[in-house]
Amino acid sequence: MIHANKVLMLIRREFWENRSLWITPLVISGVLLISAAFSGGPGPDGHGGLHFGPEVPPDALLNPDAAKRDGIYAGYIGVLTVVQLAVLGIVVFFYLLDCLMSERKDRSILFWKSLPVSDSEVVLSKALTALVVAPLIVLAVSAVTQILFGAILWLRFHGSPLGAWVTVWNPLTWLKVQAGSLVLVPAVIVWYLPLAGYLLLVSVWARKNAFLWAVLPPVAVLLIEGMILQSHNFADFLGRRFAGAFFVMKFPEGNDDTVPSLAEFLSHVARVFTHYETWLGVLVAAAFLVAVIRIRRYRDDS
Repeated sequence: MIHANKVLMLIRREFWENRSLWITPLVISGVLLISAAFSGGPGPDGHGGLHFGPEVPPDALLNPDAAKRDGIYAGYIGVLTVVQLAVLGIVVFFYLLDCLMSERKDRSILFWKSLPVSDSEVVLSKALTALVVAPLIVLAVSAVTQILFGAILWLRFHGSPLGAWVTVWNPLTWLKVQAGSLVLVPAVIVWYLPLAGYLLLVSVWARKNAFLWAVLPPVAVLLIEGMILQSHNFADFLGRRFAGAFFVMKFPEGNDDTVPSLAEFLSHVARVFTHYETWLGVLVAAAFLVAVIRIRRYRDDS
């Protein structure tokens, strides 16, 4: 039986013991704001340092089209979120690899096993920390960073030709980006659930060098298949699993800087939730989690 209060307590424990999960987004936010203060601006002709659209004739600099201006604004605040989430992906990768192995190394697992906390609750708390709470923190930090980023750019370029392209804060466009992020991130997380389950399985099984145990088996399969079978089916499978979500979404390509409608964006993201590979991955992830719970329950490293 899983108790919500115990899981919440365990999640708080994870953030106490793994401060990088919340400190890293703040550090990245600071770096992005410093870059806004000292780097080039969002010039449409590419000379400002941040280029989010095609070249525009000089006479159009002082009178930018409103739709294009909104598109550029959506572009640069969207990039801020992508940067934050990319860094979070790296942090979560190493967190999942270490979270179950470290409690055996420092023997804290003996303390937690002495408490009325089940193995299911412990494993679930670690998965929720990495896949739900940490992304929500990043999205919240990113939302505030976007407003501050726009304000800094406006202060720097207000009164200059580039200032015509800088938006301090467009509430409607900003809300569209936040809504899109809140839908896109869960879709990507669901797609990557098998990878998260695999990392947890390595963490609970490996006695040391979890990174090597996570990386070497796939590399060995790639080399064996390539040298002996002269094929690349496993490589194709890995490529599909790592980048497949974005192929499934099939976002249109183009140079239009206007902001797409939220309904259009959601229609592309929704394809992940209706694709059979997504739910096969969920089943594999569930099997991994069951194995992780059983191994933690009966593992004895004493």
